[in-house]
Amino acid sequence: MPSLRVVAVAAPESPGGEKGESTLNSRDPASLYNACRLAAARTEDASSAWADSNWRGSRALRRATCMLMESADELPGFEALLKRERPNFVLIGAMTICMRGAIECARIAKRVLGTDALVVLGGRHACETLYAADPSMRHRSQVRHHPGSPLRLMAEGKIPPVFDLVVSGDGEYVIAELGECVAQARGDLPAQAKAFVRMLEQRATPGDWIAGCRDEDKIHVGISARLPFDYRELPSPVHAFGLSSGFDVFDGRLTAHVGSDTGRGCIYGCAFCSESSVVTGQPRDLRNSADRLYRQLADTVAVVRDDHPLFGASAFVEDSVLLGGSAKLLEGLAARLEQAPLDLHFGAQLTIDLILARKEALLRLRRVGLRYLFVGIETLEPAEIGGMSKDTRGRRKWLDRIVDVLSFLREADIRCGGAILFGLGESRENRRMLLEELIRLRAAHGAPHPVSFNWAVQHPLQGYDEGANYEYLDWPTPEGELLELFRHFGEASGRYPLKGVGAPTVDEVREVVDLMPHFAREPACMRPHAAAGNAREVLQ
Repeated sequence: MPSLRVVAVAAPESPGGEKGESTLNSRDPASLYNACRLAAARTEDASSAWADSNWRGSRALRRATCMLMESADELPGFEALLKRERPNFVLIGAMTICMRGAIECARIAKRVLGTDALVVLGGRHACETLYAADPSMRHRSQVRHHPGSPLRLMAEGKIPPVFDLVVSGDGEYVIAELGECVAQARGDLPAQAKAFVRMLEQRATPGDWIAGCRDEDKIHVGISARLPFDYRELPSPVHAFGLSSGFDVFDGRLTAHVGSDTGRGCIYGCAFCSESSVVTGQPRDLRNSADRLYRQLADTVAVVRDDHPLFGASAFVEDSVLLGGSAKLLEGLAARLEQAPLDLHFGAQLTIDLILARKEALLRLRRVGLRYLFVGIETLEPAEIGGMSKDTRGRRKWLDRIVDVLSFLREADIRCGGAILFGLGESRENRRMLLEELIRLRAAHGAPHPVSFNWAVQHPLQGYDEGANYEYLDWPTPEGELLELFRHFGEASGRYPLKGVGAPTVDEVREVVDLMPHFAREPACMRPHAAAGNAREVLQ
């Protein structure tokens, strides 16, 4: 039996049921793959414990030890995975709405594996609830716990002690080094959690991270020296784990999740968003970001060719804003793709205002593979919800700018999807007006399609939550009629609304769901196929 045996899981968000067909989902746990890619790469290093692990072998074998769960209905499958692999290292990733699901996963791991496994929690919820008050000061005295911090909740007896370690921040080197520690350890692994935290510090583990564990009735934490590392030295997630699903917008091609590794979140600071720069920090090493992204796109083509030769390749860039929206970097990516073309279609996320400001670069990228852009529409009246950081051209109406974007992308033959977000404090009347306007836009411009529906959730935001102080002990929405309606949404919660907004009612959510059939199919208005040579005409 290998000395290191690993299982990684993305925790479920719902107490039961499946997501509706109108939600945008991938079956690949992209965030887990991203965090675990360095560990997977060490399987090729004979001096590493990872070379003697159940991750040594093919990408398909590694994927078989990872799970992305939507609801508690999949917990029996997780238990079966644990019994099959008998891991001594269990990694659980969780967004805030998945905190209850993470607790349930850890309970099962403890019951099945006992003291033979170290159970580690990471992900965005850990990052938002375990943080440094002043990130520039690398001392334990700076560590803070939001009321929803898993370590704090265990210390206060509000949840059982099911997480042996909680890790906040950069996970790539932490996971790889913890695996080395676990492989060398003997006996009761949870009892050695404090020693593992100390080892992470003693080994000067690179990255910006905080790791903590229960120490009897107290909390022990370790904080990194914030040693930098070069993201160009990390393997791409697709090289480490491969891919197994595709997005419909890429016409049957398999789709990898790729990124430029410019940071943990967005360049903007919208108050309602968990990817706000206020929480996730500023972009890093932008200078090399286009090169890193090109390498991940090239890896996608190579992996699809090797593992799935009957399929074409596509990729979705997970940057919250593609290459930070920088004109220079977008042009740099286009230049790389022109110099060394790839048989690949790709999509990305940009804001409404950045699309209008970067038309030249987007037309150039269209000629070398850009086929899809996803935009956050959110609302018709940004002022009604207190404004949005990404609303940078406020002198023109938001709707007028949306129309300009859809017109430009239609002429450029770039598909456009969009996200809308309710529960921000908007009136029911404006909510209906937004949906009716979107129906008109789809008829006129053939976009946005698909549309992702979301209902705002209050995130911990490292304390920037206006005093909401939720502990996130329960499933985000209890079983019942509201949960059934929320199956048609991406992120949504009945229990954790934005502070001062109030929980959604069944009637107001049903009003939205009743209009969703209008958005289910591709609009009848067909997109023209603009020739690449018409770029100047399209721009004008």
